Amino acid sequence: MSIMPKRTVLDNGARILHQRLPSNPFVAFYGCIWAGTASEKKRGVAEFTSRLLLSGTKKTKMTQLAESIERLGATLDFRNGEEALHFFGRCPKATTGRVFGLLAECLSRPSFPASEVERVRGETLDEMRMDMDDTMRRAGKELMQCIYPGHLYGKDPRGEVGDVKRIERGDIVSFHEDRYGPRGMIVSLSGDVDDELVLNGIAPVIERLEGEGERPKLPRPGKAKVEKRVVPMPHKSQADIAIGLPAIPRDHPDFYALGMVNLLFGRIGMYGRLGRDLRDEQGLAYYSFSTFEARRVGGHFVISAGVNPGNLLKAVGGISTEIKKLHQKPLTDEEISDGKDNQVGSLKVMLERNAEMAGELFRMEYFGLGLDYLKRYPDIVNGLATKQIHDAAKRYIRAEDCSVAIAGPVEKNLEKSLGWP
Repeated sequence: MSIMPKRTVLDNGARILHQRLPSNPFVAFYGCIWAGTASEKKRGVAEFTSRLLLSGTKKTKMTQLAESIERLGATLDFRNGEEALHFFGRCPKATTGRVFGLLAECLSRPSFPASEVERVRGETLDEMRMDMDDTMRRAGKELMQCIYPGHLYGKDPRGEVGDVKRIERGDIVSFHEDRYGPRGMIVSLSGDVDDELVLNGIAPVIERLEGEGERPKLPRPGKAKVEKRVVPMPHKSQADIAIGLPAIPRDHPDFYALGMVNLLFGRIGMYGRLGRDLRDEQGLAYYSFSTFEARRVGGHFVISAGVNPGNLLKAVGGISTEIKKLHQKPLTDEEISDGKDNQVGSLKVMLERNAEMAGELFRMEYFGLGLDYLKRYPDIVNGLATKQIHDAAKRYIRAEDCSVAIAGPVEKNLEKSLGWP
């Protein structure tokens, strides 16, 4: 791949990356400031703040802000993360400077109207109640608490219901004043973007931002608890299973090998070996797939499945069998070759789209992968040795180290009869 983005570092510490895609007439952007959950002193306030940023500024009311964004042919959204507040959107090249002006206004001068604080509180509480009644989300939440006991990665960024009820407008204002600043800010752009637009249209707006935000220091997760958790939900018709264990952070040398294992085990095609055997051949699950997520200081590997309660014990046993087969019948050279083609080909297709390119540029800077990462990526994937991949499967996917969480119309004492692993 011939892609080689440019990086511009501003005096206030903000970094702007851009890659021109001349065939696309729009500009897509993605970025962050270091004002995520890790920086909060009162649980849930970072998430609460992020949900209010489009509720109006000291200069522009909420309805006027929405109308301005629409009139400029743009989209703009904010999302809270573990370390950072993320922002993303798109716009025509001609309106990019004005869109970034609105972005900067939302970041630096939000008004946090009292009425909007209460609206967001109500929406968040409703959302949390719905999640508590969702078997898949309940199982996933219980599992994350096992994998990351007491760590930020295992907690709901919204906090608990009591936290949301206790947050006051003053907490939000204080968090914003303390944490929203441009130091270390990342902005990535793709599409109809060039040096002139960056230097004359975007950089001057970003340079006017003030504040002392900086990347928080995250501790590494402690030792996971290997547990079995069951959440009885007798009014439901489906049971959801979440089985998993800690994995590795993004900067670990085994990242690519384990990513290949995950792709072939539970992602590629109709969800890899797991989906083919558990769902298609045995008919034990409505869905089944695996997830490998590598974060900055930790990671996890999780198997998820939705089943008829009558098939629950068979499905859990089937997942255990699939993990054992991964060790006893390692991934074949043909499977691995297909996986490499899939990863390299998928990236090529993805990078033809603006939003995906901007997202990749952002992740490159966020994880410190280097400006030549996209150029190196095919060689990294194609250079994976079969032994590396087999070793990663044996080292990081071990049934005996997995916790199990189940939510649905099941009895609490089901834990005793699971028979895992």
